[in-house]
Amino acid sequence: MKTGWILTASMIIAVTAFFLLCTTIVTQGWMTVIMSFGKPVNVIQEPGLHFKLPYPFNKAMKIDARLTMLEPRPSEFLTADKKNLILENSLCYRITDPVLYMKTVRDQLGLEVRLTDLLSSHTGLLLGVKELSNIVNVDTSRLRLTELNEELTRLMKKDCEDLGINIESVFIKSIMLPAQNKLAVYDRMRAERDRIAKRYLAEGEEKALEIRAEADRTARTLLAESQKQSTIIVGEAEAEAMKIYGEAYKQNLEFYTFLKSLETYEKMFGAKTVIVLDEKSPILKTLYSGGIIGR
Repeated sequence: MKTGWILTASMIIAVTAFFLLCTTIVTQGWMTVIMSFGKPVNVIQEPGLHFKLPYPFNKAMKIDARLTMLEPRPSEFLTADKKNLILENSLCYRITDPVLYMKTVRDQLGLEVRLTDLLSSHTGLLLGVKELSNIVNVDTSRLRLTELNEELTRLMKKDCEDLGINIESVFIKSIMLPAQNKLAVYDRMRAERDRIAKRYLAEGEEKALEIRAEADRTARTLLAESQKQSTIIVGEAEAEAMKIYGEAYKQNLEFYTFLKSLETYEKMFGAKTVIVLDEKSPILKTLYSGGIIGR
């Protein structure tokens, strides 16, 4: 009975030792490099349980193959117009060739140092040919951040091919200004805003003048047309009245003459008017003759 327990325990220990020494487990998103006396002999990328020789013949090195983001510390750079900027970059990468990766940078720490140096170098070179207004500006048409990110990605992708690394994207995460540059940038932004506001005001005034001029022209046109129509209507009415008067006066010409004489007297003689005339004066003819009244 005791021998049976010993045999069972020995088998369990042997099996456990076998799995610990002669197997390796590859999880999803990771790769395992089998090392033989310090040299890579096999790369396992399929998830699952895999066999290997026990140490020291084989050693399993696990490599993270997932998409990883590196965020170096913010660094200060100089633009083409001699302005200082503090940029914080971010870089997304993936290890594609673990053997080349181990030969060039050895481990994660070496990779981060190498990527940080390359990113800082390329960022400094690209910013050295761009002005501050291309990075910080209220006018979005003058910004070149997208072009800068694309160029950084292209350069980093090219340099990291020899490291067994694939660069997915590089982008500027944040932009900060040194204390000595903030006031100058704020003043320029304020001046730019004032310029835009003045332009909008000038355009508004110009548009208002155009609207007023058009309204005045329309008003003058309508007034002239109205006056024209009014003159035509008054002229037609007066002509019609004269026609009616003429037809009425034709029926009794002597009465018309008498009536016109009375209207003349009414205009000539006022309440305090004194006129000395001869009795044979044509003006008094109607009064002396009696006009139609005498008849």
